[in-house]
Amino acid sequence: MTTLSLREAAEQTGVSKSTIFRAIQAGRMSAQRDDDRNFKIDPAELFRAYPPKAPDSDVARDVAEQAATPPVGQGAPAPATDELRVRNAQLESEINALKTILENEKQRAEELREDRDRWAKQAERLALPAPVGAPAPRRGWWPFGKAS
Repeated sequence: MTTLSLREAAEQTGVSKSTIFRAIQAGRMSAQRDDDRNFKIDPAELFRAYPPKAPDSDVARDVAEQAATPPVGQGAPAPATDELRVRNAQLESEINALKTILENEKQRAEELREDRDRWAKQAERLALPAPVGAPAPRRGWWPFGKAS
């Protein structure tokens, strides 16, 4: 299992070593110590707490240029277009299924409301009247004294 030192973790995330150290001390991120008392940080734990540093501008520029390159051939669709169409169809079917589930849940909620109202009316109809009689004697606040 690969672990990172404080310095390596700081380089990976673009924050200072002291920021990562404070996160460990505050409990926002966990880390182990080795025999030399240096921190060993799991990359998954590091990137859970701090996002990875943005790539260099040269790399980002190259990726943007590749994405902007037109497809080869006159009017030829990009290879990813078919994959996007398939993914779009999958998402549309999932949306339709979720709409159906939502409608069923709305109908079920309405049935439950009607059932609740029916039971509430029955409870009101069958409720016992409040007892009529003398009120209970009042006691004083002192437990060892006379009851008044």
